[in-house]
Amino acid sequence: MKMKKLPESELEIMMALWEADGPVPRNYFDKKLKESKNWADSTILSLLGRLQEKGFLSCQKQGNRNLYEPLILEKEYLAYENRNFLQKLHGNSIRNLVASMVKSEDLTQSDLEDLRRYLDQVKKGE
Repeated sequence: MKMKKLPESELEIMMALWEADGPVPRNYFDKKLKESKNWADSTILSLLGRLQEKGFLSCQKQGNRNLYEPLILEKEYLAYENRNFLQKLHGNSIRNLVASMVKSEDLTQSDLEDLRRYLDQVKKGE
């Protein structure tokens, strides 16, 4: 399956589903997103249907309710988004990304030290 970037609303559904860590009924999304979103039932059903069509989740009938389960892992989607972001905005260069963050003062000296420690750990194979 060729992955595609999800619109914000579909991504919010997927993030809630990934957080659940297992199959969930439709009303789970009401509880999870009710405070932050004021979506009608039809909106949630529509988003779930689109995500199912795109191959991001499955829907299994269990008695009189549907259970939704992710087909794409969060780490798979995150890797796709990271690659896409890096390619489009930074010429596929981590160095360009970090350089732009340093120039715009988005990275502090502490952030750079944390990054150096992390890279040292990766280099050592930890």
